[in-house]
Amino acid sequence: MQESNPVKNTENVCNLKYMTEMLGGKKNLITEIMETFLKQIKEEIKSINEAIATTNYLLIRSLSHTMKSSVSIMGISILVPVLKEMENLSKGGAGIERLKELNNELNLICEKAIREIEVEKMKYV
Repeated sequence: MQESNPVKNTENVCNLKYMTEMLGGKKNLITEIMETFLKQIKEEIKSINEAIATTNYLLIRSLSHTMKSSVSIMGISILVPVLKEMENLSKGGAGIERLKELNNELNLICEKAIREIEVEKMKYV
């Protein structure tokens, strides 16, 4: 069975329009939010990877719930259903194989989002 690729290389995963409009185009605030997000998402990915590796359902649930807000602000809507499913599976304390699949997807999309935001951030410096 061929594994589906959640995002084509040519597609953007971030839509920063909401955030830039919400902040009124204020460059210093936009870059601050981007920098905070980049730091936070890297820490959260590391933590969720560790939680998956140790089958820590409580931490998976907590992190996936928290990450939904962060990715929504950055317009990474493709991750919301992934994180919702991770949160729901971890509530039941089962489905670790599916959680691993979803986590792989989460990592791929987050890597792409990080690259996009780092490039976009340069426009505001």
